[in-house]
Amino acid sequence: MSKIGVCIETFFSDLSYKERIQKIHSIGFTNYEFWFHNKRFDGRQLIDESKDLNMIEELNDKYGLITTDFVFNHPDGGIVGSLIDKNDRNLLIDSLGEVISIAKKLNCKKLISGSGNKISALPNEEALDNMIEILIAVSKICEKDDITILLEPFNTKVDHPDYFLDDPFTCLKVLKAVNHKNARMLFDIYHMQIMSGNITGFIKENIEYIGHFHVAGVPGRHEPGNSELNYPFILSEIYKLGYKGYIGLEYWPSMDHTESLKQTKELLERV
Repeated sequence: MSKIGVCIETFFSDLSYKERIQKIHSIGFTNYEFWFHNKRFDGRQLIDESKDLNMIEELNDKYGLITTDFVFNHPDGGIVGSLIDKNDRNLLIDSLGEVISIAKKLNCKKLISGSGNKISALPNEEALDNMIEILIAVSKICEKDDITILLEPFNTKVDHPDYFLDDPFTCLKVLKAVNHKNARMLFDIYHMQIMSGNITGFIKENIEYIGHFHVAGVPGRHEPGNSELNYPFILSEIYKLGYKGYIGLEYWPSMDHTESLKQTKELLERV
C-alpha cells in the first residue's frame, strides 16, 4: 500500500469533501489528511463548517481509505488554543476528549498540534516551559487511545510570520523534554527547508522523533517535482532509515489538480 497521501484541503477546493475524497481515491491514493474538523477551506478562506464525520467514515469503509491525521489545535482552526500560553492549558486538555473521539470514529491515529503564535510579553523560555508542560499532559491522554500528537514547526519567513515554533531544533528540544512516545514531530520539508535546510542531515540524526512528513516544492509550495529539493532522493533516504509512516502532499497545485497529483504520485512512488 502506498504511503503517499493527500491533504484534501489544498486540492479540489471547489468540490465538497465527499467529492474530494472520491477524487483522490479515483487517482489511486489510499490515504489522506485534512486540516480542521470544524472548518471548510474553499481555496481562499476558512469557513466555519463542521465536517460530516459519518460521510467520511462511510467513504473510508467503502474505499478502504485511511485518514492519517488532522489538526487538534492551531491559531486558525480546530481548537483555537496555544501551547505556549498557560491560560490555554485547560481549554486544550478539556477539548482533547472530543477531538480524540472524532479521531477514533475515523480510525485516525495522529493529531497535529500547532504551537500557537508569538506573545510579545512572554519570554521564550517561559513559552517553551508552558509548551512542554501542556504537551506532557496531552501525550498522557493520547496514550490511552494509542494516538500520537504531532508538534509542527512552520516557517516564519514566507507563510506564518507570527508563529512561535519555527525551528526544528527547538521542536526537538521540546520533544526530548516531553519524553513521551506519543509525542512526535511533524516534519514539513517545505517549511524546514526555508528555515534551516540540511533536510536529510536533520532527518538522519532525528528520525526517531519524527512521526509524519509533509512535502511541497521550494520555493512556491507547488509540485515537489518542481523544486530546489530532490524529493526522490530525500524519500529514499527516509525509507532507508526504516520509516514506515505516511508522507502527506500539502502543496498548492500549479496545474490541473488531477494531473498534478498523477505526476507527483508517479514521481514519488518510483522511490
